[in-house]
Amino acid sequence: MTKSRGRDGRGSHLRLVGSGSGPNPGQPPAGVSGQDLDTTPSVAVLDTLQETLLLDLAAAPPALHPVIAEASVARSAALLADQLWPAGQPDEIGEVERFFWADAARVLGERRDPDSFVLLTSLARTVGPAGRLPLQRAHLSRGRTQYDVPDWVSRIAGFRLTSAIVSEDVTGDGLSVVLDYDDDQHPHTVVVFVDNNLGAIAKDVFVGPPVDRVVEAYQRGGRVTVRTVRAATAAGIILQALGETHDHDDPPVTEDFEFFSGLLVNRLTQLPERPVRPPVRAQLSGRQRDQLVDEFLESPYGVGLPDDATDIARLWIDHAVDRTVGGPLRVSAVLVELFLSYWLPRKVLADSTYFAAVPVVVKAWLRFAGERTELDLDAIEEATDAVDVWTPALEAAALSDPIGSKSGERVFLDDTSADLEEAYRSLAGLGAPPRPDLRGLDKSLGATLTVLAPHAWLLAGETLGSNYAAEAFEIADSLVRDAPELLGKARLSTWPRAIVWLLAHRHRLVGPGEPLTPQTLAADLSSSAPTLRKTAKLLTDTLILPH
Repeated sequence: MTKSRGRDGRGSHLRLVGSGSGPNPGQPPAGVSGQDLDTTPSVAVLDTLQETLLLDLAAAPPALHPVIAEASVARSAALLADQLWPAGQPDEIGEVERFFWADAARVLGERRDPDSFVLLTSLARTVGPAGRLPLQRAHLSRGRTQYDVPDWVSRIAGFRLTSAIVSEDVTGDGLSVVLDYDDDQHPHTVVVFVDNNLGAIAKDVFVGPPVDRVVEAYQRGGRVTVRTVRAATAAGIILQALGETHDHDDPPVTEDFEFFSGLLVNRLTQLPERPVRPPVRAQLSGRQRDQLVDEFLESPYGVGLPDDATDIARLWIDHAVDRTVGGPLRVSAVLVELFLSYWLPRKVLADSTYFAAVPVVVKAWLRFAGERTELDLDAIEEATDAVDVWTPALEAAALSDPIGSKSGERVFLDDTSADLEEAYRSLAGLGAPPRPDLRGLDKSLGATLTVLAPHAWLLAGETLGSNYAAEAFEIADSLVRDAPELLGKARLSTWPRAIVWLLAHRHRLVGPGEPLTPQTLAADLSSSAPTLRKTAKLLTDTLILPH
């Protein structure tokens, strides 16, 4: 399927008219003479709506114009509701909204140019009850005498939902709900992608080809199941996912989601059936999770695993159940990436002995889960290969023994801390670390940088002071980006320590009369002075370091 992208690169938000943002000052709206110039607020906003609509249409193929017009106006109407209707009691909000749309209907009803008739048609068939009646009256009145209107305008918001399917990835990463709309000239689908790895949010909405081509593409690609569902069932899945998206503080949605979500909501509200709420997702109790761990360890896949296998398997289950959707037996390369490179290093502080056991246990768990769910071998192999790709993130996270006791122990970060930045604040009082720029890096180097740079930042801030954290981050970024061949010449967990050692000597914080000696600094970094000196020399011999 090909998504409609770009729309000439404009921003995704409606540009409400303010100083200098509307048409040229002193110029009347299209179809209105200078002496008849209307200066009500509705005019300025409507001119912006029309400009937005024309730009959106210009960036789309002609066959999509009825759909793009509906989507553009639905999006603009939703933004108006957010930005123009004042906060207050529902009756107050309704009065302002009704006044605006009544005035908009009057203004558009008096114009005669084709472009404003396209806008009026789109509004009359899209806006909710507060403005529907006056807009429809104005549209009917103008329609009797309006000329030079393209034929496609009559099809705006006139599509009929005929069927719905749900396509689910066998790895459980997500599902697509496909709504099929029939039309003699342009049958199409509206596709909603629900991302299970992000809490089952609706992440993408776009217009696709007719449903038979969609099903053919899914079947040709393999590794998906496709089933037909009632429209009410499809609507329930979508509305629940949209609710998850809206509950997210900063949902990572696509540009197409921003553009087409208004159209999607409008069409769902016009269904004759009430949406059917999906079944409540079953949650595993602590006893059930422990039982699943026992079954894993008693299986052939649990033979010969490290001592920490029980703890690691339980962490995998907790992450899969509490942070994603689909359950602990889901076998997915994306789930592996999230667990190894993001969640576990932010959940657990541990030394290299503990983290070295994680890849072995996770691979065994994936094979165990794959057998239990009868998953294809290639999907299992893809997930186990992902363990090797993202293991460097764990190795880089193993900076030192966080408890200061025997090797192999670990400590959990505060369970209420859902984000690495909060953990950094509580550990060092440093504020939030910069986010590494991963552009141009492959997955392996990206995983290394994601953990290596923030840990160098943290270690420098805690050991030398907050003034040195940013420089440590910059050196770590340069190491991964400019000299990745160096990474194999020392343990990944040694590099952040070596960066701090280097900074301490560059800024003359080590030596007679200084706060640190080589021995005390090496002890603070849980390493030996010769190892740190040798590794730091690799940096100075290879990199152009910041001044």
